[in-house]
Amino acid sequence: MHLDSYVCELCILQREESLHHLFIKCNFAKSCWQTIGISYPSTLSRVRIIKRIKRHLQVPFYIKTIILMSWCIWKQRNGWLFNNNDPSVQECLRNFKLEFFMVIHREKSSILPQMQQWLGCL
Repeated sequence: MHLDSYVCELCILQREESLHHLFIKCNFAKSCWQTIGISYPSTLSRVRIIKRIKRHLQVPFYIKTIILMSWCIWKQRNGWLFNNNDPSVQECLRNFKLEFFMVIHREKSSILPQMQQWLGCL
């Protein structure tokens, strides 16, 4: 069964849950992105949104940031669907910080201080 066949459980719009909706257009996802200082018009294409995030963050680890926030949104969705855990933007941010902290331990020393500083500002 494809992800496209479900209705989004995270937002009040009850739109069809596609990958684009889940990670970009969903009101819950947009709120999660805003907790790390990222906002965008959801009318933009995925490519333009990624370019906008890159331009906004201006850090060499922007792709890791996108992947980690997407992962944390996914975990909130699955927690809601499979464990009846209420989705929480603050819990998503907490998980993002924890995941980002773990990534820092595997990072090159050349960008480590920049990553630590960025995380500390959240």
